[in-house]
Amino acid sequence: MRPRSSFAGAAIEVSDLARSVAFHRLWLPMLGFHRVWASPDRVMWSRGYDHFVMRQAKDGATHGPGALWLAVSAESRAQVDQVFAELRDAGAEIIQSPRELDYFAPGYYSVGFRDPDGVPIEVAHRWDELPDLADAEQVRVPGHGVSLGGYFFKPQAGTPPHPALLLLHGFAGHAHTMVGLARAASANGYAALALSLRGWLGSEGESDQGLRQPLDVLAAIDWFAKRPLVDHNRLGLVGASMGGQVALLAAAHKPPVKAVASFFAPTDLARWREANPFVRDYLDDLCGPEGLPVRSPILRVAQIDAPVLLIHGDRDENVPVAQTLAMAEALRNHGKDVEAFVMAGATHYFTEQQNAIARRKLFDFLRRHLTLT
Repeated sequence: MRPRSSFAGAAIEVSDLARSVAFHRLWLPMLGFHRVWASPDRVMWSRGYDHFVMRQAKDGATHGPGALWLAVSAESRAQVDQVFAELRDAGAEIIQSPRELDYFAPGYYSVGFRDPDGVPIEVAHRWDELPDLADAEQVRVPGHGVSLGGYFFKPQAGTPPHPALLLLHGFAGHAHTMVGLARAASANGYAALALSLRGWLGSEGESDQGLRQPLDVLAAIDWFAKRPLVDHNRLGLVGASMGGQVALLAAAHKPPVKAVASFFAPTDLARWREANPFVRDYLDDLCGPEGLPVRSPILRVAQIDAPVLLIHGDRDENVPVAQTLAMAEALRNHGKDVEAFVMAGATHYFTEQQNAIARRKLFDFLRRHLTLT
């Protein structure tokens, strides 16, 4: 069991962002924090879902109490609502009514207010573990030396044994992130396992951007293939962003999968680092230059035998579409079975309409390669 956290997050306003980054880099990594996001005026450090943000003061000078922001954990949403009601009735300045903020952490629900000295404070509830779902079995899956959490969805159509899909989320996601796709797969006659990668909600270990996570997926495939209802001869891997990268890396180990689909994944981490300055600190701190090749699926195309579907938006600001185009070309040059679809106007975050189009492409691809009738 993980200890219940009391710290949800913090932000400070600094007079010189570069100087502050250099200073905090001396101690934050010792506690397990990594720089996961940066822009010209702010940097975000993260330890799992704990976050610490530094913001550049607009005029180079901080402004007393307002330069500090604190967030503390609540035990439930009801407790957040109770804090809100009490402070509202007392006439406190409410700067944010209770609402969900999915960017920070799974199930993040918070209220924001100021104390009498003007210090902004947030009280937040967030999931400590994957929540139960009425339509899925919550499972523990053996990984490569760690235990992984996830959801198993039974197929709602067809006859057993059923084709099966293992679904992998992106950075800062978790098994619950893939529930919508898992339900769609179930409705289409697939057994579906939505899995939390190591280091993310419901799973043990530390996230490593594709170093050991592919080995976890191989172990999960072995477990999944033995589940009742699952046809071990008709298994597919589907991943989004980091999950797509991990799916491709796992496929290079030649597991018994018949199809692999990857959505907007980084495939060449050295070039990704060059193209997106906001991920450089994260990759440098976590991987170092020597750790980028082993995490790059484009260098493993010769070992990938399963048919591959690659989907990407042409306006992706996080992972450039060039990552998918280069991967598709490399696979073709090695005589591999690959399909690539570029979504016009799509960023790294598909709209509902774009998701519907992508899912049609995905299930058509799976139907052809997993011989679903």
